[in-house]
Amino acid sequence: MKLVRIDESLYLNPESIGAIKDDYLGTNIYLTGSDKPIETSVEIKKVLDAISGSEEHSITSKDGGDIYFSSKNITY
Repeated sequence: MKLVRIDESLYLNPESIGAIKDDYLGTNIYLTGSDKPIETSVEIKKVLDAISGSEEHSITSKDGGDIYFSSKNITY
């Protein structure tokens, strides 16, 4: 599984993203099968960079398994 870092508190699997919409306050990200957006203040260019595979935004598990987050550390 691969996750991309959108902002300091938002990580998404790029395969689950159905649509992205530019908004005057930032970017709305719609997950596949959902009509409610995830709203972020990040500009759309940075969101697209993250989704397109920029290494700066990427986190991949070493064994292809799940990635777990906690408030103090990241285990993958």
